[in-house]
Amino acid sequence: MKKILLLFSIMFLASNASAQESMLSNCNKNYQINADNLYMLTLSALNSQGQFEVVEMQSKSGYIMFEATNKKQYIATISKEGTTSSSIKILPANSDFSQGTGVQKTIFDIIDLNIKNTPQKVL
Repeated sequence: MKKILLLFSIMFLASNASAQESMLSNCNKNYQINADNLYMLTLSALNSQGQFEVVEMQSKSGYIMFEATNKKQYIATISKEGTTSSSIKILPANSDFSQGTGVQKTIFDIIDLNIKNTPQKVL
């Protein structure tokens, strides 16, 4: 009986870990623009919606801490991937993924829309 209980416990923990890994992959996105422009587009996305408030930002290290309307804090980190590409990672500040990845999807959609509507020579 103990072996069966142990087996079910391991299966439950493994399924929970894969769900968190899936959520974590939804928190990252790569863009074909430089890191400085992605940082500015992220700030623009946060300020364009009334549902986000920037708490702290540091352009040199490429992070922005912000708060959503649900009072949850998130950290957006922009990193350089190459000369013309960069990535953004948006994670909950307390590592609690129970709220899902709706905040990340909203910000990524706004950034995508801004890139689409911006002339390429500006970027």
